[in-house]
Amino acid sequence: MSIFVKHNPQMSTGYRLEQLAAAFDRVMHPRDWQAPIRSVIPAEERELVEKAVLWFTDTTPEFKTVPGESDRLMITAPGYRAGSDR
Repeated sequence: MSIFVKHNPQMSTGYRLEQLAAAFDRVMHPRDWQAPIRSVIPAEERELVEKAVLWFTDTTPEFKTVPGESDRLMITAPGYRAGSDR
């Protein structure tokens, strides 16, 4: 059962693969998906984006509020190359 859960994003994250991929596409480097991540997102997308970055890069993103914009967050993450298995 644990192998199935590990490879089933909806069971392990609560989101379908399509949702995770769309969220990751919004924050990844446009020319190199394995590169470190630095992007700004709407604050309400935090949970989905956090799980998407963890799913695709195996790294934990950090979030900070954007000065003067309480409804937006800056996300940074080391990216895929810095993930635990690399």
